[in-house]
Amino acid sequence: MKRWIGVLLAGSMMGCATQDIPQAHRGRIFGRTGLWALYQGEVGFNGPVLDPGTRFLGAYDEMRMVDCSMRAVTEGFDTMTKDGVHFSFTMTVRFNTDCSDESVALMLNKLAPDKGDTITGQQIYKTFIAPAIKEAAREFVSPYRANELNDKQAEVVIGIRRRFLEIMETRENHIVLVHEVNMGELKFPPEMDAANLDRAVQSVMRDKAIAERERIAAETESMTARRQLAEQEAEVAIARIERVGAAVRRFPEYLQFLMASQFGEMKGTLVMTPPGFFNLNPMPASGASPPRAPAPAPAPAPAPAPKK
Repeated sequence: MKRWIGVLLAGSMMGCATQDIPQAHRGRIFGRTGLWALYQGEVGFNGPVLDPGTRFLGAYDEMRMVDCSMRAVTEGFDTMTKDGVHFSFTMTVRFNTDCSDESVALMLNKLAPDKGDTITGQQIYKTFIAPAIKEAAREFVSPYRANELNDKQAEVVIGIRRRFLEIMETRENHIVLVHEVNMGELKFPPEMDAANLDRAVQSVMRDKAIAERERIAAETESMTARRQLAEQEAEVAIARIERVGAAVRRFPEYLQFLMASQFGEMKGTLVMTPPGFFNLNPMPASGASPPRAPAPAPAPAPAPAPKK
């Protein structure tokens, strides 16, 4: 008899258990019963939502938990335009599960654990976030044709992000807390990428040709301006020469006086001048007869011939 009592006590002690709730998790006790509990006690979820720590479970009870940690998930998505062209993009969402008492109780009642006894953030993402992204992309992209969408890539990024946040705020505001949404790379079919590349190259070549024409036009304008300036400078020089020439024709003695003065300053310097240039004889006054040249001296008489 004592032996059977010892076996019963050992079995009851083996049924007692504890379980840890890790950090960034919350959980709730899922009650079970069995032979050692005489099939009595609470079954199913019972008690409050528990914070991280070690919890006593008894002989049959188990702990069900929800992952509350923050994580960032990057995933690629594909949708279709109005004319049947596939449009793909990547989106990064940083989020965590809303781990209030009401949200944890709701998720434990609606979702099955996907990793042991824990509902992970990956399951929350696949259940609530990924479908909302696909819906937002389909609503925004499907009304446009591929070429229209190609010209509105910035609007696509803003539109999909805005629509996704609207869906999360109206439907899943007590399930998921979204902290950041980033649209990544936008991808079109290879044929459209090649066409876009050709169009970009043509645009660059066109801009280069326009810049070259503008450069040539600017240089031509500069040359025309320089030519006009040279012509004006020549006109000024011609006018000056004409005025100086007229003055010299009216007062030729001034030119002789000027050159004589300069010659006096250049003593000791060899100066080549035309013959008769420095004729310093005064010019006859107006109405006066020029001075007479001196009479030439008479030629000497020939010597007498010698006598024979």
